[in-house]
Amino acid sequence: MLRDATTALVLVLALSGCAGIGQPKPYDSTGINGLVVPTPTPDPGDFVAVVDNPWLALEPGERRTYDVVDTGITVGSLVVDVLEDPVPVAGLEATAVQTTTDLGGATTSTVTDLYAQDDHGNVWLVGGDADGEGWRAGTDGAEAGLAMPADPRLGDGWKAYVVAGLPESIVRIEDQSAQMVQIRSEAGTATRTVYEKGAGLVSIEDLDAGWVATLEQPGS
Repeated sequence: MLRDATTALVLVLALSGCAGIGQPKPYDSTGINGLVVPTPTPDPGDFVAVVDNPWLALEPGERRTYDVVDTGITVGSLVVDVLEDPVPVAGLEATAVQTTTDLGGATTSTVTDLYAQDDHGNVWLVGGDADGEGWRAGTDGAEAGLAMPADPRLGDGWKAYVVAGLPESIVRIEDQSAQMVQIRSEAGTATRTVYEKGAGLVSIEDLDAGWVATLEQPGS
């Protein structure tokens, strides 16, 4: 379940009219019109080398720690590391984010998700690895999905990925202000993630299990 929540840090590939992505087509939500979501065919020429979207910036070498609380009791931690070395996916260089969960020392798991940002600032989920298994956009029918639009808007909805054997992942922006975006995700379990502009992901709530993971503040 923590994997689903962190994947809802969530992403994958390009914009209307970009080569290799397909032609622009209507989309039901404002803010992401013209994007082909999901897409199996990322074009490396549509992407930049960094992920610096202000809602979901990923700086190689960065570490973020979240305290996991359930019914008022701290039950563990979630540590997110942005790895230094990029990972090749369909000809582009993806940024790898490794998430390690430790729930009271009883349950430890590590998940790696792969992100890439297009030249319009949209962040995409282009691959992932967990429990010795992984997927890559463009391989075995896997399709990349959107993690964070360049210009998120209330009511936007999309798929985070399409991968055989994984539950369908549906994402929707359910609340927003000038400095905050709140997203609800359904992928086997329901999660709510909150992003702050310039700070990135600040909290994750598992709506089924009831725990909340909150970003530790510097000096805490």
